[in-house]
Parts: sequence; structure tokens; C-alpha cells
Amino acid sequence: MATRPPDGASDIRPTAVRILAWQAGIGVLIAAVCLVLWGGPAGASALAGAAIGTIANLYMTLKALRPARTPGAALGALYLGQLVKVALTVGLFVAVARLPWLAWPALLVAYVATLVVFWWVPFRMAAQPGASRG
Repeated sequence: MATRPPDGASDIRPTAVRILAWQAGIGVLIAAVCLVLWGGPAGASALAGAAIGTIANLYMTLKALRPARTPGAALGALYLGQLVKVALTVGLFVAVARLPWLAWPALLVAYVATLVVFWWVPFRMAAQPGASRG
């Protein structure tokens, strides 16, 4: 039962938490801008789009950070986690597509923003020499 990585290994958990926090924060910001500029349906749609990206990534993060006994088990968990993440994303998109007030542009912009954050945060952290990683 390993709770900390072995010596020499990096702990990815602080980065994962930072990514999830940024995804949620950017989603709320985009939803607020959409709400002010285009009204309630656009704000709610943006919030739904950000939630889809963040929830799917939260699932994958929890799955990926669970300790595994062997490298093969870890790889299998990652594959299964990615499959469930994609299914969860599609299912959530199908669910919100049924909403009569849905504003697709706002939903998609917020969803794509969560994807951008997923890649941007680690690059930003890597570019900060001497920055605390945990």
C-alpha cells in the first residue's frame, strides 16, 4: 500500500489537483462571461461543457492515481480508465444535448477550454524553474 512515490520518483498528485482546479476555475469564469454577455442559457451551457470535461478528467485522474501492484496492472487500469472517460464524456454530451435551452457554442467553448487547460498547466509548471511541485 504505497501512499508516497519511491525515492527518485515524482509525485504527480499536486499537478493533477492543479489541473482539476484550473479546469473548474476556467469553466466557472467562461460560464460567468457567457451569463453576462448572452444570458442564462449560455451561462448554464458553458457550465455544463466545463463540467463534462472536468468530471471526465476527475474520473481518469482518480483511476490513474490508484496504486497498482505491477506495471501491467497499471497500464490496464489506464486503458480501462481512458475507455470509461471517453464513454462518460459521450454519455454526458448525449444527456445535455436533450436540454431544450442548450447553447452549443457556449458548451463547446467551455469544454474545449478544459482540454486546453489539461495540456497548458503541466507545460506552465515545467517552465517555472524551482517552482514547488508539491
